Order: sequence, then structure tokens, then C-alpha cells
Amino acid sequence: MKGALPRGFRDILPTEARELQAIERTLMSAFAQYGYVPLEPPTVEFAESAVTVDERRTLRFLDRDGRLLALRPDVTTAVARVVAQRYRQADATLRLAYFAPIFREEASMRGSEREYDQAGVELIGDPTLRADAEVIALLADALARCGLLAADIDIGHVGFVDGFIAELPADARDAAGAAARSGDLVGTVSLARAAGMRAVRIAALERGLRHRSTDLAALRADAPAASQRALDTLDTLRPLLEAAGVGGAIRFDLGFIPALPYYTGVVFQVTVPDLGFPIATGGRYDGLLARFGADRAATGFGIAVPHLHQALVTAGWQAPAGSPLLVLAPDDGDDAATLSVAAALRAAGIAVAIGDVAESAGQDVRRARVIDEAHLEYEGVVRALDAVIAVLTAGEPR
Repeated sequence: MKGALPRGFRDILPTEARELQAIERTLMSAFAQYGYVPLEPPTVEFAESAVTVDERRTLRFLDRDGRLLALRPDVTTAVARVVAQRYRQADATLRLAYFAPIFREEASMRGSEREYDQAGVELIGDPTLRADAEVIALLADALARCGLLAADIDIGHVGFVDGFIAELPADARDAAGAAARSGDLVGTVSLARAAGMRAVRIAALERGLRHRSTDLAALRADAPAASQRALDTLDTLRPLLEAAGVGGAIRFDLGFIPALPYYTGVVFQVTVPDLGFPIATGGRYDGLLARFGADRAATGFGIAVPHLHQALVTAGWQAPAGSPLLVLAPDDGDDAATLSVAAALRAAGIAVAIGDVAESAGQDVRRARVIDEAHLEYEGVVRALDAVIAVLTAGEPR
């Protein structure tokens, strides 16, 4: 159809755009309060820079130089490249935040979206569990500020399942790891069993993959030493999360393994009932920067903004009303008077549109009629311009 958009892309109309901008302001304000500064990597990267995302999920094209480029499929990888190139000599911890579109072939609540906004933070250079607790607490706080109060935080550790997989023959490890990252936990167990894993190990692995609770004690029996070390890490993390104020919101989910392969330690996701998609995922990815020549510890998270938006709207959320829009009916005989009044109102910080408006994007719309350069009819009463400004800037009711 003439003028149609490519599959997976859509127009965002004014009301939704205003809601998304409100979410962006809230998230970036929360990130800033924790000391995170904004970063905006480019939309286009060399395709080889997108090494962490399956090439079948990237949108790629050739430029005029014959180089294979990709629309950014993952912000974390882009940030890792930026840090490796621009902050190679930095010794102190970097706290970086972003709100940016990503482009990826990925199922979503609207079908197969190929462009959507992602917001998140990256904490680079701090290998401690305190850093993991910080980003999890920030995620919970940021979502609560947006109005998402009924959410679950599931925390796992990729080392738990990796400890079992490491005992498999070399030719079975990749397949079992890929099955785990894709969420095929039954397939993970089947591959381990087919590769000859002992029955007691299979039973311990199954217990772990089914586990979703606040208690980890039952998972230690018959688990490999590496998997037990992962459980030790989560036990140590628990009181730090409680100190940060999010201990009561968490559950341990050892079957949760993010799809992206760069995670190396503590991982987490946020879900809400009945949505069907995680709102946010994140975790530690200590090996990613080394791929770009800068071996530094790192952790962070990404929020799928469309999923957050849907969860908020489903719960009855509305974007903050903000300042009203004053729609001026012009003095038909004196355009100069109308423009003068509009300029005075705007100088006082009042949003003004002259004439009628076809789209208000859900804003609070108020109306006035210009009498002359010094007077308006507002709420059925002729008032001095200064009096109308006083009413609107004081936030008085209509």
C-alpha cells in the first residue's frame, strides 16, 4: 500500500508520545539521582560490533563503502565499545544512563516489533556485589517512580546452570547452554541426560531450574562446586538488597538465564502478572568489555519501554497532566493584539495555541477569547491579562 511502513515499524501518535516522554523524564531523573550521566551512542554500528546478538535478529545493510552496517540491536554492547574506546584510561567507576531506540527482530506484546525504546544504566568498573545491589535497587526505585508498584524481581546467577553444563562433554556444552539461554529448560535437562550426566546431578539441576523462592538452602545438595559458589554469591547479595530497601520484593529464580550470551554472574528480571513479557532484564557482564580490548567489570539493566508503558496503562496510569494548554480564540479584527497577548502569556510560562486544535494529546485544555491587548474573556468573565496570568500560573481551578 502506498505510504505504508515497513513491517515492525509504527507511528507513535501524540497521546502515546506524551506518555512515553513522561516515562523518559521520570526514568532519567531517577538514574541521575543515583549519579548516572546520560550517554547517546550512534544508531548505526559496524555489523561486527553487534557480536552479542544473533545476526538473524539484527537489521543490516551495506553502505556506499561496501561495509556491512547494523542498526543498533543492543545498547549495552554499544556502551561497552564506547567505554573501551573513549574511557580506556579511566580508573574510577563509570555510571552511564540512556534512553534510546534499539532495532531487533524480536517478539513483543504487539507482534514482531523491530524498533522500540530501551532505557537503562551501565555501572562499569566495580566488581563488588554492592554494585549489583545498587543497580537492582535503582531499577526497583525507577519503576516505582513511574507508577509500577506491583512487580516481581526475579534474581538468578548464570553460574548455577553453567556449573552443571561445565561437567558435560565439550561437544554437548554449547547446545545445552544455547537451550538454557533460549528458555528451553526441558531441553537443557534432556541434553544433559543424553550427554551422560549422572542421575543425582540431573535431579539437582531440575530442582534448580524449577526453583522460584526466597530460600536457596534446598539447592545445594548434589550440585557441582561451581554451582554452589553461585548460591554463595546470592546468599551474600541478599542482605545487601535488604539494606538497599528491596529485599522484600525479590525471589530467587535459578532457571532465569537471559538470552544474550554475555552475562557472567548475578542476573535479574522484572515481571508483572498477566503481561507475558519481562519489563526489564539485567545483570553482571564482566567479560564483555574485554571483547573491545578493555577488561573491566560491569553490571546494568535495560527496560523495555513499550512493556513498561503497557503495564502502566493496564494498571490505570495516566501521564501527569502538567501545565494546561490555553487555546486562544483570536480577536478577528486585530491579529496584532492576538499575537501580543499570546507572546505575553508564553513569556509567563503558559502554553498557548491560537485558534482551534485538532489534537491535544490528552493535555488539560483551557480556553480564552482575546478582547484586546490587555484583556481576555476567561471562564465567561472579562479579565485583565495580568489577572489571567496570575490565575494560570498559580494553578488555581478553572
